[in-house]
Amino acid sequence: MQNSSYLPSKMKFLIVKFICTLYLSLSGITAVGAIAATPEPHALSVRYPEAYVRFIPAAEKQKPHWLVVSPEQGILLLDENLQPRTTLNVKAELLDSRANAASSDMVFATIVEPGHVPTLFSVDVASAKISELMRLLVPGFQVENLCLQRDVSDNLYVYLLDERGIAEHWLILDRHGKALARHMRNLPIPPNSKACSVDDASASLYIAEEGIGIWHYGASAESAPGRHIIDLRAPFGGLPGGTESVVTLPGGLATVSLEDKTLRSYLFDGKKITHGKTMELSALEEPERISGWYNSATANAEIWVYDDADGKHYSLSLPWTAQQKKSPASSIVTVKAEVQTAPMSRFGDAADDPAIWIHSKKPQRSLVLGTNKKQGLMVYDLEGREVQSIPSGNVNNVDVRYGLRLGKKLVDVAIASLRDDNSLAIYAIDRRNGKVTEAGKIPTTMEDIYGFCMYQQATDDKKSFGDIYAIANDKSGEFQQFLITASGEAIEGKLVRTFHVESQPEGCVANDRTRELFVGEEDVAVWTIGADPDDGTQWREVIRAGDVVVDDIEGVAIYHGQQQDYLVISSQGNDSYVVLDAVAPYKVRGNFRIDLNAEKNIDGVSETDGLEVTHHNLGKRFSEGLLVVQDGHKVMPETPQNFKYVSWKHIREALNLEP
Repeated sequence: MQNSSYLPSKMKFLIVKFICTLYLSLSGITAVGAIAATPEPHALSVRYPEAYVRFIPAAEKQKPHWLVVSPEQGILLLDENLQPRTTLNVKAELLDSRANAASSDMVFATIVEPGHVPTLFSVDVASAKISELMRLLVPGFQVENLCLQRDVSDNLYVYLLDERGIAEHWLILDRHGKALARHMRNLPIPPNSKACSVDDASASLYIAEEGIGIWHYGASAESAPGRHIIDLRAPFGGLPGGTESVVTLPGGLATVSLEDKTLRSYLFDGKKITHGKTMELSALEEPERISGWYNSATANAEIWVYDDADGKHYSLSLPWTAQQKKSPASSIVTVKAEVQTAPMSRFGDAADDPAIWIHSKKPQRSLVLGTNKKQGLMVYDLEGREVQSIPSGNVNNVDVRYGLRLGKKLVDVAIASLRDDNSLAIYAIDRRNGKVTEAGKIPTTMEDIYGFCMYQQATDDKKSFGDIYAIANDKSGEFQQFLITASGEAIEGKLVRTFHVESQPEGCVANDRTRELFVGEEDVAVWTIGADPDDGTQWREVIRAGDVVVDDIEGVAIYHGQQQDYLVISSQGNDSYVVLDAVAPYKVRGNFRIDLNAEKNIDGVSETDGLEVTHHNLGKRFSEGLLVVQDGHKVMPETPQNFKYVSWKHIREALNLEP
């Protein structure tokens, strides 16, 4: 079937007009109930027809101003009487703006011609100075539209729309106002998308698709590329023929449709869409472009509609009672990764769970082991470089313990859950150089092995090593605990205990000091139970999934502090990590997220599965220990998944934890 996007424009218009007319006549939908409006052309339109305009509200010791971007008359800053204070002889089109987080200036993005160059400028209203901050590389496509985005850490980004169905996402200013040009990702969007607008507070990106409707995406570079409907053309929604423009307002958005010459508004709380007020614009011939801002003094949305028929801007006020809801993420502190590992060899859900092996004599030569579910066990140094790749198969979770007598050698042991045959894959680690070698398998009776962790009984003698246990779980909720022993050169496992949770678990960790096991039941809670084989099957609740730990509950790990042990939990549902005391009553110490490190070109972290933490001094950068997490969505640039390293010192300082 021929794609309607490629039909001649006149034929498309006739088809759309027929469908809309038929739908309206059958459903009885009319514009009754809309607010009648008689928009007046603004005086700016006489002097600057076809221009892009932004209003700059009055501030302390500063009167209101206007920013004008014109393909014919350049870039201008106008005072409240519309008199030019500054004019740049730069031809440009398209416009979006934000307050400059690093100063009292405003910044704006536009496309400079000739050359079609995406360019960022700053405006110092007090001195009437417009300065070019940076230019992006000229894209290999015609930019249909652009929109700015500011994240919770005050970094500034721009989206560039390609009508073929891609939105290029670029980091352009860091939180300190430093100009950058870092390509974050290419976001798939509908072909023939005409406009975009970002609500920074809720990290919402709205896309207007020509002839179809309005879509909602997560604006963060770490967001998954899924979309949600705001409104569609009839008969699937309330738009008579789609829309080509959209503007965000506190707690919602507005658009204008050419077919019925109506301004529509929507309230969106992140989950539910409510249709707001509408305004008839029958006095306009071709209402095509919309911009606006919220006037808190009047509780109105001040809307500008551009009429393509006469090249004028018409102003109107729309009563607006919606309030901007504070983003839940804004109450979560942020830290940055110091190191990232080499990416997996292919895209898809590959990286899953890390473990940290500590070199007993030279901690700075410690290693990170990470599972690759498509390949096997990966080994990295503390700079993130891959030093080994062991093709064991579909290994899911991995853990490490120390001091197993294997023949005449004392080795350390890593074990991973192997989903190919529901077994435990065994690895011997050379204590001198960290070389990892496959050392056999331990069979289980599980039908769908999943998570895994290890436990080692503490001893009073620091020179001796206690018994080692392997604890695997199944998607059914079953746990099997094995005593790990060596017989000559072979490593064996003896089943010593089974126990259950009610639904699917995965992450688990043992506190060897207190002989406790902590388990994450993904949709329910974190539980604890004795880690020794004779400790029975009675669970005690640590923390439930809810507003603090948002399911899925994934990785769990223990940090052994000088004064306090902490439990670290991957709260996958809101891309954060929860730290709480590892002893009852399990006081929550706070939540943190891992934000992008622009200086080191390391992206933030989202959709974390497994994690591991150590308190050992691994050198200057990780003098108080190291947290390693799986990054489920790697961007800047987009590559397969990897692991990120975070200094525990930064986490301790961000959450005011005891050492």
